[in-house]
Amino acid sequence: MAGQSLEFWTRLLHLPNFVVVHSQEELQPPRYCFTIAAEHRIGVCPRCNKASTEVHQTRTRERIVDLPISGYAVELKVCACQFLCDRCEVAFTPDVPFLAEGAHATDRFLERAAQLIRSSDVANVAKFFGLPEQTLARWYYDYVERRRAASSEPLKPITRIGIDELSLKKNIGSSSP
Repeated sequence: MAGQSLEFWTRLLHLPNFVVVHSQEELQPPRYCFTIAAEHRIGVCPRCNKASTEVHQTRTRERIVDLPISGYAVELKVCACQFLCDRCEVAFTPDVPFLAEGAHATDRFLERAAQLIRSSDVANVAKFFGLPEQTLARWYYDYVERRRAASSEPLKPITRIGIDELSLKKNIGSSSP
């Protein structure tokens, strides 16, 4: 990755409000490792909704799987600030919007893996991405459950019932095809 600017990788990864602060290319296995951090060091307290710029400490989430780039696996190291609210005197860490809850993966990675699993199976998709099958299965089922729970559309009452014509013909004993 020599000669590639961090700004280039920031634009390519397109992670809202985060910038690449370090990049590394590994050849065996082929992998890009990026360290990313928030573009602006500010957070909003979840209790009082006051903005805070006082960083209490920095937390790091490592080995976050993202979509591959040109045959290279992509691994992120996400640096997130923990802020201290002057008003509430409480420490808080703002959510990282692109990270999947309960998984070491980005939401876009899980979305793509879910698309592939729907047309194949977990074992093949895990092999394709170079992940353990059980890990991907756990991430996938958690992702599907979160998506289902987030669906805010209420169920509607049944207004019409369809009839299975083949079953109907079998029960009547009709001689017509």
